[in-house]
Amino acid sequence: MAVKRTIIMGVLVALAAGAGFLAGVDLASRGGARRQSIPERTAASAARAAHGARRILYWWDPMIGPSSISPQPGLSAMGMKLVPVYAPTGASGRGEVTIDPAIQQSLAIETSRVRLGSLHKSVRTVGYVRQATPVSYAVTVRVNGWIGTLYAATDGTAIRKGDPLFTLYSPQLLAAQEELLAAAQNRALARDPQSVAEAGRLYRSIERRLLYLGVSAAQLEHIAATGKAREYLTFLSPVSGYLARVSVRQHSYIQSGRPVMRIEQLGTVWLDAQVYDNQLPWVRLGERMRAHIASDPGRVLTGRISFIDPNEDPRTHTVTVRAQLANPGGLLRPGMYALIDIAATPLANVLLAPASAILHTGTGEVALLAQGHGRFMPRKVTTGLTGSDGTVQVLSGLKAGERVVTSGQFLIDVESNMSELTTKLVAGEKSMHHAATSGAHPTAHSGG
Repeated sequence: MAVKRTIIMGVLVALAAGAGFLAGVDLASRGGARRQSIPERTAASAARAAHGARRILYWWDPMIGPSSISPQPGLSAMGMKLVPVYAPTGASGRGEVTIDPAIQQSLAIETSRVRLGSLHKSVRTVGYVRQATPVSYAVTVRVNGWIGTLYAATDGTAIRKGDPLFTLYSPQLLAAQEELLAAAQNRALARDPQSVAEAGRLYRSIERRLLYLGVSAAQLEHIAATGKAREYLTFLSPVSGYLARVSVRQHSYIQSGRPVMRIEQLGTVWLDAQVYDNQLPWVRLGERMRAHIASDPGRVLTGRISFIDPNEDPRTHTVTVRAQLANPGGLLRPGMYALIDIAATPLANVLLAPASAILHTGTGEVALLAQGHGRFMPRKVTTGLTGSDGTVQVLSGLKAGERVVTSGQFLIDVESNMSELTTKLVAGEKSMHHAATSGAHPTAHSGG
């Protein structure tokens, strides 16, 4: 009896389930509102849970851009499946942007960490070899006379110390030679010690006077040995260098104190680098300067900065920074062009960020701070010096350990600026769709 009751109850339950199924089909066939089945509702709930019940703002193809925005899912013009863009969850800060991780990958967004470290800089500029003016030697005569033979007559001629420059006839020099010979003769004829000492003092006095007037010691010895005065005395170069500004001609008259010529000494030259004003904070006295001369590219010249010009050229906005270089072989000539590197002293223990993370807005500087979970926040920053390795000194706005966006900032900015536009666009399309749908019923009704 109990078994029969059980069978009867099972049949009733099956009939009831079948009746419910038929009723559902009947409602669907009559245009009634379709309801989700249990599996469908479960899948939808799972999808909402997976996305944290986030609201979808719009659908788009990140590869195409704003033209692919759609209020509904589907395929883009390239045949790619449209990606949903969700509204940010929770309280977001002012200007914060939230981007789906899938879209971040498509936008190639990269970030880097702000850190403490040393900022390195190598100042690269150009320069020119200049003549070191303090080692320019003027050749003058200290007596009136006439130039005889002019051995050094062409500007730019290389001159060595002791080379003959010109000969000079001077009545004053000729008279001094005669006095020297007379003093030498008196010294030789003196017998008592007092006369010998007095004759010696007179000889040395005349000899010093001739040396002061420019006669060489070798010529004085020759005059004393031969016992004859010379009408034309040869004047020798006191230094080595290059001949410049020859102001006399052969057999011309010259007065005492007038320059005959100038000898430019190039054993030491100046290397003048032109440093731009934004590079000046890196330049210090004593720092090493390395130069590559265009005429000898395999050679590296080094020197230390000894002078920084206090004035700036208003036309080029550059400042002259100078180092002194040895030039024993005379290979460095004034006017030579050089490529220059200045190894600046690094700034230690400063806050560093990639230079690519800094956006210049025209009125300030901004960095996009990556806050995790697809959230990005613009942060106003102040930067200082820029290093040679693509890093920049951060003075304010960021902290060590924070991550900033180094690539894709423009696309994030586009995403941020499109939020209002896309919301209006989607709302407008929905409004038009609703108006078209609601307007169709009255027309059909009035036609009936």
